Amino acid sequence: MLLLAYAMWRARPSRALGLPSRRVRLGRAIGWLSWAGLWLFSLPIVASTLAEGVEMRGPSLSVALADVDPARTALVVLAGGLRTYDRSVPPRERLDASTTARVLGASRLYHTHRFGLVILSGAPVEEGIAMEDLITYLGVPRRVLVRESASLTTRQNAERAAPILKERGVEHVVLTTSAAHLRRAVGEFERAGIAVIPAATEVLGHNVFFADHLIPSIGALYRSSQVLHEILGRYKP
Repeated sequence: MLLLAYAMWRARPSRALGLPSRRVRLGRAIGWLSWAGLWLFSLPIVASTLAEGVEMRGPSLSVALADVDPARTALVVLAGGLRTYDRSVPPRERLDASTTARVLGASRLYHTHRFGLVILSGAPVEEGIAMEDLITYLGVPRRVLVRESASLTTRQNAERAAPILKERGVEHVVLTTSAAHLRRAVGEFERAGIAVIPAATEVLGHNVFFADHLIPSIGALYRSSQVLHEILGRYKP
């Protein structure tokens, strides 16, 4: 949209000097390229292809955790956001779709592998409370939970989880978040000195093609923006 605004400014008429043809061509080119970019990123088929390209799955946990002590193993669950702060809504229903999917996946992983510690990581405090409300509702015991509610970024998730894991004497760490976010999250935890076993949730994967995948949609544009956010996030200092 900023490029479109710039293109319109470049193509504005000038009563005093006339409108130079070079400026007209440049403005029109930027305008059409911007429109084409928005159109492409709004196509479900493009958004799905981009998402599939950045998603990470991780190894089979049954194999990776075959010879480890569950009591010395932690599951770190990264928050993704709240849908609402309205206190009239039950906490577990305030989570956005991404965080709900992460917590659902985390509860499945816990019931399969019985981790000795589950860290729910992400700010604000209300989000941690909502995650705890949902995951305990899904059968994960409160006694294994620790809420870390100060992290505003993925890097802070890693930095603030590190002392908790060290204090609890954890030997193995399973990290779970959305598949599109997982690769960047693993990088941040490794940067913080934490070796993790990645476990994906909210996997988009390969979609079956339908004709409406060629029709622009706001949902596809949102998905494309998430993918671009993950790609750009890998290159921050």
